[in-house]
Amino acid sequence: MSYARITRAALTALALLALSACGASTAAPTAAKPTVVATTTQLEDVLAVIGGERIAVVGLVPRNGDPHEFEPTPEHAKQIAASQAVFKNGAGLEGWIDELVANAGGERPIFDTTKGLALSTIGSAFEEGGETDPHVWFDPTLMQGVVDNVAAGLRQIDPGGAATFDANAAAYKQQLAELDAYAKQTLASIPAERRKLVTAHDAMGYFAKRYGFEVVGAVIPSVSTEAADTSAKQLAELVEKIKAAGVPAVFAEASNNPKFVEQLGAEAGVKVVEDLYVDSLGAKGSEADTYLKFFRADVDKITAALK
Repeated sequence: MSYARITRAALTALALLALSACGASTAAPTAAKPTVVATTTQLEDVLAVIGGERIAVVGLVPRNGDPHEFEPTPEHAKQIAASQAVFKNGAGLEGWIDELVANAGGERPIFDTTKGLALSTIGSAFEEGGETDPHVWFDPTLMQGVVDNVAAGLRQIDPGGAATFDANAAAYKQQLAELDAYAKQTLASIPAERRKLVTAHDAMGYFAKRYGFEVVGAVIPSVSTEAADTSAKQLAELVEKIKAAGVPAVFAEASNNPKFVEQLGAEAGVKVVEDLYVDSLGAKGSEADTYLKFFRADVDKITAALK
């Protein structure tokens, strides 16, 4: 058992003791408005839009946080214990959520918002047969399916709000269609020979498939940032791939340390973009504080770097 897993188990055990001590103060709210928990910042935003005034939303992973490496605390277990439902991304993103929910006690549904979507599998040096790519937010058409799953879950826990949820979902799916059209139009300015992506970890597969890019490589050749450290040999090989493919720029992540991508860019002699939003929305008030703004900001950054 890894140190991280031991830490998670200890934290959730402490949470159970805290919940027992608090008694009724941590019980599910009696108000008509249900409280739901979102594992990621993207889901937190989508739930707020679809749920509107009928739903209170609590997010677990903070803005500019990493859902792959998130470490739950006793406070997170308390938040789940006080909720009526949990909405997760699924597709293997939140390896920590099932244990956290179980240790929070009580009964509540966990809605997998990527259930039924056409998910991709990416080959990886760390897992035989590849890994399921959880980064569905890099394709607005897949996010339309996420919206449908969110609306279905909300209807289940608040049947009286069904008409509201359906109306909000329909309006938001139209906004997603418009976002997809914006991306296609904007990215069209990038010549075919420059439509090549190198990122901090392998998170851009859905984006590449939707908009006609080639993923040349990643500093961490895995869909998770929890994967083993990249070796010097792997980095050297990636530098050569970048040079051979004529990659114009490499992209670091706004929420993670850019030093390895900076090193990669320096050795390959290409531009480094340090603030691509990947696994999290930006801080409140930033250019990426909603999902729609997050995706548009990334489209603009990629276009500016590669065209």
